[in-house]
Amino acid sequence: MELVTLIPGLLCILAIKRWGTQFALQYVVLPTLLLLPTYFYWTMRPLPSLNFIDAALVPLGVGMVFLDRGRWRFTRTDLWMLIFLMSSAWAEHELGKTTDAAFSLFESLTVGLIPYMAGKLLIEQTGSRVRITRMFVWLLAGSSVFSAYEYFFKSNPYTWVWSHFYPSQWAMWRTQYRWGFGRVAGPYSQSELAGMMVFTAWLLALWLGRKNYAELKARPPVAALLKHGKWYAWGLFVALFMTQARGPWIGAGLGLAVAAIGRAKKPGRRAVIVVVCVFMIGLPAYLLGKDYLAGPRKDYGSEKETAQYRAELIDNYVPVAIKGGEWGWGSNFPRIGGQDSIDNAYLYFWIVQGYVGAVALILLIVDAMGTLVVQAFRPQPVRERHFVLTLLGILVGIAFTITTVFLGNQSYELLFLMIGWSQAMKESPKYQIEVVRSPIRVYS
Repeated sequence: MELVTLIPGLLCILAIKRWGTQFALQYVVLPTLLLLPTYFYWTMRPLPSLNFIDAALVPLGVGMVFLDRGRWRFTRTDLWMLIFLMSSAWAEHELGKTTDAAFSLFESLTVGLIPYMAGKLLIEQTGSRVRITRMFVWLLAGSSVFSAYEYFFKSNPYTWVWSHFYPSQWAMWRTQYRWGFGRVAGPYSQSELAGMMVFTAWLLALWLGRKNYAELKARPPVAALLKHGKWYAWGLFVALFMTQARGPWIGAGLGLAVAAIGRAKKPGRRAVIVVVCVFMIGLPAYLLGKDYLAGPRKDYGSEKETAQYRAELIDNYVPVAIKGGEWGWGSNFPRIGGQDSIDNAYLYFWIVQGYVGAVALILLIVDAMGTLVVQAFRPQPVRERHFVLTLLGILVGIAFTITTVFLGNQSYELLFLMIGWSQAMKESPKYQIEVVRSPIRVYS
């Protein structure tokens, strides 16, 4: 029964052969990424294990190499991406674990490089911005409706359904509780990861549903369903609340503040106001947080204890990361103080991939943000600037949130898709004009 894992891959091959890679991204890869869990695997040694999204991404990557490589333009992020990917396997290689190194590199190429390539090649250049954004919003909204069951009944319906196809596998993710309700994780394994996925769709829905721009003539024709875009935004807002994940809530707030700059008549002035407000709120919050986290950990599982757990990670694991040197410890790093879960992505990559991998990840994110900042303040229609700053807001929100949780499952692909998309925004303005003025249509 585990062979069902390969179905998205077969569908992706068929879609590429008949309609092309952009169609496969929109109608196969995105539904697989956003609707199917990643914690069930098909394994046939000596091949690496595959989950649903791995099976879909591999043929997409091959298809892009053969069909779309002519559109590739080198950017600095390509260099940071290469370093980050190589560092994911080098520690295992240095320890003599050749098989582990090969599997680690395969997984990094699949869930990191291929989404990055898709974001860079298959959206802006093909005039598919609205179609891809709309599909993302629809799929997350649909997933959220199904996931609401977990909030009230404290059981994940995705795990229940798919466990019947993988009877020999144990889903390590269990529904967590907070304030008497289940913390919604959906197909994304954990509530914090679900929060990142949902607030990404929420910010995109706010862009899709926005109509009262100062430059009304610059906005594209809107499909009938998009006239009710605010309903999608409200539904996704409720779904974000049901995750009960504080890190993504703050990340969503930061992302919303950044995206709101794009709607302003004077974006420079609003940007200054946003930065000042962040510092005015952030500094006192940091000082209060230090007082809140003081003292010994107790009441295990409480909100305060989980926050203290994250603070102790820094004290316990920074020395481990430093000792790991430039390439890190690999997957078998020393566990300190019973803290097996490293709920800080930057710290985790520092430990596992060394400071080379951690710095490469930070440069990837910062470089992508810088690209969007430069693009945002070029002369352009208000709707275009709003979209650029919405992408920036998503990256800011994710960059903050992963200080409180690991980067894994679908959020990994999401981050690299967004980084690749940011690089496509630097392409020739003709692509942007295509997206803004062309009618919304799908393949026939």
